[in-house]
Amino acid sequence: MLPFARWAGLSLTAVLLSTVFAWGAPPVATPAATPPVRAAAAESITLDPAQGPAGSTVRVHGYGFENCTRDGLTPKPRPAGPIEIRATWEGGGTVAPVTADAAGEFETELTVPSGTAPGSYDVTALCLVNSKLDVTAAFGVTPAPEPTTLALEPAKGAVGTSVSVSGSGFGGCSADGGRAGAVTLTWDGGPLPGVTPARIPVDAGAFTAEFTVPSDADATAHTVTAACAGGDQVSAEQPFTVTAEPGPQPAVTLDPASIRVGGGPVDLAGSGFGCAEVALSWEGEQWATVTPAADGTFAARFDVPSDAAADSYAVRAECTDDPGTGAEAAFTVTGADPVSPTPTPPTPTPPTPTPPTPTPDPDPDPDTAPVGVVVGSGLLGAALLALAGYVFLSHGHRGPRWVRDHVGSRLRPSPAATDVTEPSGTGPPTRSVRLEPHPDPGDQTLKEEDP
Repeated sequence: MLPFARWAGLSLTAVLLSTVFAWGAPPVATPAATPPVRAAAAESITLDPAQGPAGSTVRVHGYGFENCTRDGLTPKPRPAGPIEIRATWEGGGTVAPVTADAAGEFETELTVPSGTAPGSYDVTALCLVNSKLDVTAAFGVTPAPEPTTLALEPAKGAVGTSVSVSGSGFGGCSADGGRAGAVTLTWDGGPLPGVTPARIPVDAGAFTAEFTVPSDADATAHTVTAACAGGDQVSAEQPFTVTAEPGPQPAVTLDPASIRVGGGPVDLAGSGFGCAEVALSWEGEQWATVTPAADGTFAARFDVPSDAAADSYAVRAECTDDPGTGAEAAFTVTGADPVSPTPTPPTPTPPTPTPPTPTPDPDPDPDTAPVGVVVGSGLLGAALLALAGYVFLSHGHRGPRWVRDHVGSRLRPSPAATDVTEPSGTGPPTRSVRLEPHPDPGDQTLKEEDP
């Protein structure tokens, strides 16, 4: 009985294993996907700007206030109805409450209380139903800047009037690197031509400049504005009234207006010069500069050159910063011009005649020999002939006269001997004289007879 039972158990095990391989393993249940949980942003606020003087406006921007709701931290779905957030200034001063958007952000503004002393102060954003949403940021109160001022002198005038400008409180104008900046002037919001200098430097918050009322300005009130170059964070303005009546025109007078030849002093007076400096010139050549008084007048003196000829000359006075603004007067030198002594002309020396230099023919006849060649050849041949004659004659026989002058003899009872020789420049003697004594033959008579 036991062997049969064992066999039956093995068979049942085989059947069960076959069923498993045929139908596969039973499926395993997969857990459902869980949506990601977004982490809440940390609560914070920023201030723009982070510092400023009392009375300035500060923009407060908050982040991470999505839980500032009526029901606080409740599970999803998030209930509607956000709760108000209030921004406060340390020591008092609040603004109207605001609420955060769905992303938990809000923005509001507050004003630094007037009279607040320089220092660091806290700005706090607080959720009214959740005390945990309480965020603070520091704001620095800076000393109040000096008020900007702009002065015009004069404050009214006609077209072409010169106006002096002075400004203060422009310490906020700065250039790159913290250096002092510059200001620019505008006329009714547009460029103002004729400003000296065009870009006005600021020194310790102050500046000075000059400008001329534009020639096309209407007779009404206009606005002159000074602002930092490159920005208008610091500016000031002042009205200028253009009057209908024209201002004084430049004029000059001379005393005396004429002088005789020989020179002398002349007084020059000017009026209507509304500029800082006037240049004086004689016939276009500047000889001095003067500074007019506040009413535009000046006086000067100059000397007429002693060598000035009898004629009319122009004396001009004009503003150095505006050459078109000026006036001139005519000055006359009268009388005859000084007569210079006429120098006595030197006695002319007759010129020494110079023989003409023959000019060679630029294009000689190819069939005719040049004159130089013919003459030169003839002279060379004559020289050679003279040299040959000299050589020939120097080696010929000497004549009787030469013998008498150069040869002497005296008979002696002695054998014949060579007594006279002619030496040669090179080698042995070329000629010799042999003296041979004979008895005196006595008188000899020669008689010629016909055959």
